[in-house]
Amino acid sequence: MTKTCLLITDRLEPTADLLLAELRRRQVPCLRWNLDQYPSACQLTFNASTRNFGVKVTADGRELDLADVGSIWCRGLRPSGFSDDLAPNERDFAETGARRALDALMTVGDFVWINNPARNRRANSKPAQLYVAQQVGLDIPSTVITNDPDEAKSFIAGSDGEVAYKSLSQNLEVDPDKTLYTGVLTKKEIANLDLIRQTPGIFQELVPKAYEVRTTVVGRKVFSARIDSQAHAETKIDWRHLPFEVDDRPLELPSDIERKVHALMDAFGLVYGAFDFIVTPDARHVFLEINPAGQYMWIEAKTGLGITAALVDALVDPCAA
Repeated sequence: MTKTCLLITDRLEPTADLLLAELRRRQVPCLRWNLDQYPSACQLTFNASTRNFGVKVTADGRELDLADVGSIWCRGLRPSGFSDDLAPNERDFAETGARRALDALMTVGDFVWINNPARNRRANSKPAQLYVAQQVGLDIPSTVITNDPDEAKSFIAGSDGEVAYKSLSQNLEVDPDKTLYTGVLTKKEIANLDLIRQTPGIFQELVPKAYEVRTTVVGRKVFSARIDSQAHAETKIDWRHLPFEVDDRPLELPSDIERKVHALMDAFGLVYGAFDFIVTPDARHVFLEINPAGQYMWIEAKTGLGITAALVDALVDPCAA
C-alpha cells in the first residue's frame, strides 16, 4: 500500500500549495494539516496501552493514522489555532500543551521528515552553523557573536575594514516591513553597543563581493543561482531588500564546494536547506549561512530550477509501496 505524505503547514503557506498540487498530480495520498487551526479546529490524538501505541490526526475533514504516513514536510511545529477568548495565562497554558503534543511527533513514528524540527532548530543556530562550516572546510567570514560590548568593540577595532551587524534571530512570521536586515555598523551604533547586553548579536567582517549565490539542497540534488547583488545600491549589503529585482540565473557550484555543502547537511541531519554564499572578486566562495526552512519559490520562478519536483521526489520515495 502506498503511504501518505503529511504536510504540516498553515493556510497561508504558498510552498505547501505547490507541493500539494504536485503530489495530487502524481496521485500520491496526502493530507494538509494547518497548524493555524490547531488545536481549536483540528485534533491530534495519542492512544497508548501496554500492547499498543497509536497516533491519529483529524484535519480537513479527514482522519489519518500516522502508521500510514511515509513522509512529513514541515517548516516548523508552531500551533496558533487558539481561541481569542483565552486570557493571557490561559493562552500560555494552552500553547505549552499544544507544543508538547506536537513535539512528540518527532519520537512516535517511523517516517521521513523534511526536515525533522529538532534538527531544524539545531541548524538554525548561527554559531553552530559557523562551527560546522569551519569543520567541513568552508571559508567563513571573521565573526564575533556576543552580548559583551567590550568583545564587540575589540573585534571592530581589530578589523581591517567595515563590520556588518546581523541579528542572531529572525522570526519566520515577521512582517515584511519589520525584517531585520544586515547593515554596516555606523559610529553612532558603535557608540550604543551597550544595547547588546540584552541579546547577542553577530559582528562580521564585510567580505568584498563580486556576486552572491543561493544554493538550495534537496537530498543529494543541488540547485544554485547567481544573485547579482552588486548591481543595485539597495542590495549591495543585503539582497533581501529587493529580492525580486535582483538578476538571478542558474549556475554550477565548484565540486569541492558542493562536497562541503553535503558534508554540512549530513552533519546536521538535514534533507532540505538553503545556503547563502558570497563569491569574492578573486572567486572564493564564502559561506554566510544555511536556512533549513528557507524559501525557494522566488528562485524557482526566476530560474526554472526544478526544486518543487525534487522536494516531491524526496517526499514520495518513502511513501512508495
